[in-house]
Amino acid sequence: MLELSEREEQGWSVLAVKGRLDTQTVERFSAQCATAIDAGRANVVLDLSGLEYVSSAGLSSILGAAKRVQARGGRLTVAGLRGLVKEVFAISGFETVLPTYADVETAIKTP
Repeated sequence: MLELSEREEQGWSVLAVKGRLDTQTVERFSAQCATAIDAGRANVVLDLSGLEYVSSAGLSSILGAAKRVQARGGRLTVAGLRGLVKEVFAISGFETVLPTYADVETAIKTP
């Protein structure tokens, strides 16, 4: 199960992701990201504080969203990594590929 919600915060689009991001939910996640990005949101924060699990398919979809944002001259950051998801980001090297922050507030305030 995957829950997605979007809000605007200080000019950033914040996409909160809760549950599991895997082969069963990745299509929905990718579509939601594409909608937000294509609507002209230059800067996006993925709030992953509620994400319990991420598979390689999920990581790939996050990378795809980052590339889509960058192609439009924007920036995608990740906030709120915890537990298993934080371990997966560290082991896979994603922490070096995407800017990661402790929380959404910090991600938005960091230039």
